[in-house]
Amino acid sequence: MDVSKLEPAERDPKKLRATAFKIVLFMIVSGFLLNYAYLQYRERTHDSARPSLLTKITEPEVELLTADGQQRNLQELKGHVTLALTLSMRPQEQSLPSLAALKEVMAAFQDAAQKPRILIFVLDGSNTEPEKMSALLSEYGAEPEVLRVVANEEGKSSLRSFLKAKMRFNITPREKGEGFEYDSRIVLLDQHLHVRGWPGFSRGWDFEKVNRYEKERAKALETHSADEVRPLPMSTPLLRTMLIDSIRYLYANPDEKGQK
Repeated sequence: MDVSKLEPAERDPKKLRATAFKIVLFMIVSGFLLNYAYLQYRERTHDSARPSLLTKITEPEVELLTADGQQRNLQELKGHVTLALTLSMRPQEQSLPSLAALKEVMAAFQDAAQKPRILIFVLDGSNTEPEKMSALLSEYGAEPEVLRVVANEEGKSSLRSFLKAKMRFNITPREKGEGFEYDSRIVLLDQHLHVRGWPGFSRGWDFEKVNRYEKERAKALETHSADEVRPLPMSTPLLRTMLIDSIRYLYANPDEKGQK
């Protein structure tokens, strides 16, 4: 094709402005419609006990090396409600709210048939000596009730990609130094490996964030009256109760419409 005789197209400022206006208008209308649909969904579900469906694990056929040195498949968690989170072998201070909530939640289920499984991704474990992780969270049970998955220093980047692209836990890793720091929010998986959130809301179980807000409010109350400080929409006890009730709901409704 001979392009030597081609000339640049003439730009019409009026047409360009008109196109830009149409694009902006389309974005505004689309945003309005999405927000309206979300508000309608909240209106229909705000009184429901059904934990919201956040996302699905895209590749459930995943092999896991656990703390007892065994290879297991994520499919083993099917049929069980599972609580998943990421930790280091020595949990950091920001992880303590999630661990405290996890202890309370597990204590609420004495029946072994309805006690949730626990899936732990240990950020600084050892692929060669996985047994060194066995003490972590041992109070919650032994393998395979508590799956502790290794991720040594070389594996942190792959774990970051794995959690984001395959598990889709919506856990955002933060760069810290030469590595990554993961938040330890609790992820609720139903019996079909779907990620579930608050009933009526598209939110995860972030005890870290709620605890941080509680501390900030308590600090504000040191210098301001209760009338001057806005009350919190969520508290740790309420979020913990919601999680317990959501787990009970999932066990009571294992095959509800839309869950499979």
